[in-house]
Amino acid sequence: MILRALAVSCIAVLACGLSGCGETRTLSLTYVKKDSSESKMLQDADDLKRTGGVKQVLPQIDSANTITLVLNVDEDDSAKGRQKALDLGYAQVRN
Repeated sequence: MILRALAVSCIAVLACGLSGCGETRTLSLTYVKKDSSESKMLQDADDLKRTGGVKQVLPQIDSANTITLVLNVDEDDSAKGRQKALDLGYAQVRN
């Protein structure tokens, strides 16, 4: 009886441990671009949202017309989003 309960417990722990395998992590990257406009920010955000691997784009603009983008990307597929942000003239902020 105790051996059976131990076996069931081990199987349950193994199943729980394997359930997270293969799940992609999300990276949160920050980019900035100076001397821009709100319309350009919205256009850039739309372009980035259509880029593969990009899960979410959180744009902000301040009174000095500096755009800050937080880009949430799949860890395994982040290259396209990173490159697109650079192509659009953004510089990555190192965290």
